[in-house]
Amino acid sequence: MASSAPPDLWSDLSGFGSSDGCPDPSAALLKVNAEMFVAAAARDRESIETFEALVLGFLPKTDAATRRDLARILAPCPDTPASILDYLARQTPDAVGIPHDHPAPPASSSGARQLATPEGRLGLAAQPDLDPATIHKLLVLGENAVEDVLAANPALLPDTLPFADLLRRARRRPGLASILLARADLSTAAQASLYLSASRERREAIRERIAASLTHRRISLSFTLAEQDLADLLAAGLKGDDHRLEVILTALFGFPTTTEWRLLEIGRHGLLALALNVLGVPRRDAIRIVLNLHPALSYPLSAIRALMQEMRDVPGPVALTLIECILDVRALSGEALA
Repeated sequence: MASSAPPDLWSDLSGFGSSDGCPDPSAALLKVNAEMFVAAAARDRESIETFEALVLGFLPKTDAATRRDLARILAPCPDTPASILDYLARQTPDAVGIPHDHPAPPASSSGARQLATPEGRLGLAAQPDLDPATIHKLLVLGENAVEDVLAANPALLPDTLPFADLLRRARRRPGLASILLARADLSTAAQASLYLSASRERREAIRERIAASLTHRRISLSFTLAEQDLADLLAAGLKGDDHRLEVILTALFGFPTTTEWRLLEIGRHGLLALALNVLGVPRRDAIRIVLNLHPALSYPLSAIRALMQEMRDVPGPVALTLIECILDVRALSGEALA
């Protein structure tokens, strides 16, 4: 490892990749930094750790082609952190040039020092042999970048408490949800809980998986929306009273009073469409609620169209299952989705 002071490898790249010629700023930023890292005349410990933190923070958002390019650039460099090579080898097995005998990740005796710094924690989160105690110490700090790396790490198994913790956090953070949805080992229930953050195509696939699973279990809808219930929903919607509307929904579904719908948060509007669907609210009344509850629900016009399509396309039992998974509650369907 070279010991002399390094040049400023990351002086000002904040605007790099924003031009029309670079549609993926993250990929462009990573490649340029990788090339500068390899070409540097000197790399001390601080510059290596800074580079490690930068790359591990962006890697979960890259595609296979970018990872292959990074492997080609970084594999020949002896100072490339082992955590980066490990990640590239796991996520892109066909990448050329990654050595199989690169230095092992730091021993557990150095774990305390790594846990003490943001850069060290990012490095730990990418390691393939994480123990439960280390995972807990990484998650307890609530760092988004570390959570993102952990979410993409196959070493964190879906049937563990830390993974369940990440799922709960992902319901509030769409970026984390997107990383988890990219995994191939998610259960149907886990995918359903992240439904609101999924792409249109992925939502359709999730609905199909739920529908298939419901054929093997008993589930019934017993909603009979009384005139007064519908009148209460309309009154709350017309007044733009989202709090009152959520209280009514909670009571109608029989959910715990602590249930957090957060219907008006960006990214969660589809939950309202699912709820109105399950309750059997007539389309005309549903449109009136959406139009008056908050302008963000109906502007642009495509927004309200999407909500009405959600009401139309999702079968009632599937919509109910989605609501329960998203809110992490069980009431009417009783049986948890596998």
